[in-house]
Amino acid sequence: MAGRMLKFIRGKGQQPSAERQKLQNELFAFRKTVQHGFPHRASALAWDPLLRLAALGTASGALKVYGRPGVELYGQHTNPDAAVTAIHFIPGTGRLISLCDDNSLHLWEITEKSLVELKSHLLEGKNKKVSALCVESSGKNVLLGTEGGNIYTMDLNTFVINEDVIYQEVVMQNCPEDFKVNPGAVEAVCEHPKTPARILIGYSRGLVVLWDRANSAPTHTFVSNQQLESLCWNDDGDHFTSSHNDGSYVTWEVGGGASDRPLKEPVTPYGPYPCKAISKILNRTSVTGEEITIYAGGMPRASYSDKYTVTVQQGEKHVAFDFTSRVIDFFTTSAVPPDGAPLQEQRPDTPAQLFAQTVNQVAAALVVLAEEELVVIDLCDSRWRPLRLPYLVSIHASAVTTAQLVDNVASNVYDNIVAAGQQQTENIYSPGAWPISGGVLSGADPPTERQVLLTGHEDGSVRFWDVTGVAMTPLYKYTTAQLFSGEEIGETNDSQTDEEEWPPFRRVGTFDPYSDDPRLAVKRVILCPLSGMLTIGGAAGHIVIASLKTSSNTAEVKSVSVNIVSDRDGFVWKGHDQLTLRAGTLTFPQGYQATSVVQLSPPAAVTALAAQWEWGVVAAGTAHGLCALDAVQARQLAVKCTLNPHDHSGAGDTPISRRKSFKKSLRESFRRLRKGRSQRRATTATSPASPAQPAKKPIPSPVEEADVKPVERAVEARSNDDGFGSMVRCLYFARTFLINTQSSTPTLWAGTNNGTVYAFTLSIPNTNKRKEEQVTCTLAKEIQLKHRAPVIGITVLDGAAVPLPDPLEVERGVASLPEPGTHRVCITSEEQFKVFTLPSLKPHHKYKLTAHEGARVRRTAFAWFECAGAGGAAHREWCLLCLTNLGDCLVLSPELRRQLNAAAVRKEDINGISSLCFSKRGEALYLHSSSELQRITLSATKVTIAHCQVLLAPWAVELRGPAEEAPLTNGEHREEAVEAPHDVTAASADITVDSVRDHTAQPEPELNINLQNSQVNTSSMVVKTSTRTAVNENSAENGTATTTTTTTVTENILEHNREEGVITRIETGTVTVPAGTDPKLILEMFDRQREPLAVPVAPAGADTN
Repeated sequence: MAGRMLKFIRGKGQQPSAERQKLQNELFAFRKTVQHGFPHRASALAWDPLLRLAALGTASGALKVYGRPGVELYGQHTNPDAAVTAIHFIPGTGRLISLCDDNSLHLWEITEKSLVELKSHLLEGKNKKVSALCVESSGKNVLLGTEGGNIYTMDLNTFVINEDVIYQEVVMQNCPEDFKVNPGAVEAVCEHPKTPARILIGYSRGLVVLWDRANSAPTHTFVSNQQLESLCWNDDGDHFTSSHNDGSYVTWEVGGGASDRPLKEPVTPYGPYPCKAISKILNRTSVTGEEITIYAGGMPRASYSDKYTVTVQQGEKHVAFDFTSRVIDFFTTSAVPPDGAPLQEQRPDTPAQLFAQTVNQVAAALVVLAEEELVVIDLCDSRWRPLRLPYLVSIHASAVTTAQLVDNVASNVYDNIVAAGQQQTENIYSPGAWPISGGVLSGADPPTERQVLLTGHEDGSVRFWDVTGVAMTPLYKYTTAQLFSGEEIGETNDSQTDEEEWPPFRRVGTFDPYSDDPRLAVKRVILCPLSGMLTIGGAAGHIVIASLKTSSNTAEVKSVSVNIVSDRDGFVWKGHDQLTLRAGTLTFPQGYQATSVVQLSPPAAVTALAAQWEWGVVAAGTAHGLCALDAVQARQLAVKCTLNPHDHSGAGDTPISRRKSFKKSLRESFRRLRKGRSQRRATTATSPASPAQPAKKPIPSPVEEADVKPVERAVEARSNDDGFGSMVRCLYFARTFLINTQSSTPTLWAGTNNGTVYAFTLSIPNTNKRKEEQVTCTLAKEIQLKHRAPVIGITVLDGAAVPLPDPLEVERGVASLPEPGTHRVCITSEEQFKVFTLPSLKPHHKYKLTAHEGARVRRTAFAWFECAGAGGAAHREWCLLCLTNLGDCLVLSPELRRQLNAAAVRKEDINGISSLCFSKRGEALYLHSSSELQRITLSATKVTIAHCQVLLAPWAVELRGPAEEAPLTNGEHREEAVEAPHDVTAASADITVDSVRDHTAQPEPELNINLQNSQVNTSSMVVKTSTRTAVNENSAENGTATTTTTTTVTENILEHNREEGVITRIETGTVTVPAGTDPKLILEMFDRQREPLAVPVAPAGADTN
């Protein structure tokens, strides 16, 4: 009892002081920052020719605006299930309109640094579905064509439908008899380039009407016998072109004496056999003054119905650009001005003036949005080559299988990688300027340290990306398939080079999700930031070691074979065959060149990989064991088979499982039931730990346990004959004191799936004798964790509890020597963190995550956090980062005290959790979707956000009118969100109650949380206007009854993302909760109190800031 009382007193003394809490707030803060890659399920595209900004919408309601590299603005519709079907800019004003598939319209505004939603409008009623939009060149109204055939006018200032309606019945009074019945939905609405009062209305059945809005009468009617797909005016408005669903397009004249006959006969470019529809067509003028026609679709149905194409025709030049995913939309841009996006002095009043000021009709570049990628074609280039993308690159061109985030890459290594990448693509891409050049960068210092992301892919390639800033830029691609031979590997497809002359296809884009051989998949990849050495582990048990060269070379690749199960005579491998290395000498271009390839046997996938280039050694692990390799002499050093001696099945290359079979699981469950019943029958206390329950702890009385520590969850003990326990999960090199305290030795550590840790000692010859003398590797010590949980991380700490620097970092002067003192090794399993002293390997302290939190560790890494300390000196701390299977990110001090707990990834997002990788600065990247990376930070000072703004001309500011009363900007008040006001997903989680609490400390009896205090400082008054319009459509004679309801809600709220597990919505109030209460429980308390709480209403004329 005295011991428990002492433990209780010691626990009370571990409560962090006020100074420590202040320091924690300055060091640690969770935040979602920027997104890299290509938006998942892209569905809409728009272009502002004055501001030179592009907007993308997705099927999940996301809205993203892009300018020059580094200018990115994010928004999110409140209904994530409503796909964005159309986006239209109000040119030059920094505003845009989005249409969702639930028939709602939304008005967005780009403020100084953010994208905010001002108003929304929902159309209801018969035949209410909006099928076409046209923003007036005056910027005052938007025309809404509907499936019912009527065209409504919406005021862009009030965002309300006005009484100016173009009824289908009125339009049809002067139309041919064939269309008196029903011409169909409004397919397109276009303003005349020179006379905006005249609009072109296209109906789906083929009728086109030139309507004079001033006189409310048609001036011309044009009839086609094919279903209409799109309309496009020419430069001066003398004629227009219509495209149709039979793969044809027709040019019509609207001159003075024009009739309703087409100017030319219908053109079916890929006829005469039936063709697919031409969904969109543009008539433009090329940079040389010739007419250029661009259209999507039109392919012959019988032969090429599976093709996704955009065709460009200019005189005799004709190219059908072939995409691997469906084409969503496209637009053309003018040549890039010297300063990116010049401000327009006066407001363009007509489309022709708008185009004249931007020279938009002169097509210098073609921007095509496909479902899986963005492609920009340089029409000024003689060969119409694509432009290199500075962002929006498809990282999923081949499925991502692994990733590594590398910090502080040496400048010479970075420059050589960039040079190799440029040489690799110098004839593929055009050197032209990037056309989406709007916005300006502000307040961002040039990076001093380069951060590179490596992604391994299913096709055996490794791609290098610069992720130092907001834009993720591709640098280089290394392919391992060229090293291997086979029926389907490395063979070029000659059918693409000998394509038919008609249609003139040209493959563009990088998206190609199909892999010839799944054995090529990259499972692990390591880049040494100082030496530039690259180590790749593959799915067929192959390891590729490559060095970075500045020139091409011809050499023979060294081959090393390693048999991991050589001491198991009865073992039979039942998996796939190994890859066959190409024989003879191979020619490698500038960049990474393979020096040796190691083939493990059995050829199971590589599950762990480590490399130490100061010593020139590499270690790899599979489901059967591990091996150490001498990369300098290309030979095997040591092999350790981790298989159970009785396991000869060879089926260890399957996903991790805790049970061999369902029958075994049932058997163990019944055993536990019987054991539990026998223990309940016992009336006397038993021994604290019986042999039958090695992983159980003594169970004290409930009163005593409440005074000592939190209740632990029962953790199921694992059996020691688990068939998947042999898998090697982690490998680690370090120079530490493993044998004695007098001299440190190079060591190799390995952790397996059943909680076993192997420690090897290495004998490394001197540098001048390294190539002659051999390296030796000897198993020195072995640790068996009692709970037998998989070991996923091993790190040695020096005397100051700082992770040991890489020996090469010390050699190059990048890092200082380790602090003297006792070394400790931190071993992280799925269930707990445990620290042992070296060389005795005595347990020092531990943190049982699963027992306390009910979560399991999935990723772990050490990172350093920095803030301004006393006297202006920088204060730095090293901490352990941890990602759990619930998507929570934990920050633990070296003493394993919790500093921060943040809900980073949705627990349902299995791919996101499995793909997350940490950096050494407290940041992390994970796959938000198959094509997009989300960046997060756990540091209060290391935050990667877009420092950008969009400058507007004075007329645009006047047109937008006075600022709205504190608009709702994606859940955050614009003026309060200083760090990333434009980021819809940037939700600061430092308000989590228990983020700075030591888990072993006892909670206070009660804590009074007042939501009006300084902790919740982002609360703000929000005024949002929602308008709902119900339209009862009748004939023109009877009139139309229009009911408009406007709801204005004034609230004091704090908005965050409920799915991410942090506080979402709280009305102002006070609640009393126990200290350490989960934020989700606090939410439930407020949900129960929401009804009685009165919503505060701002008094008239009150300041809402």
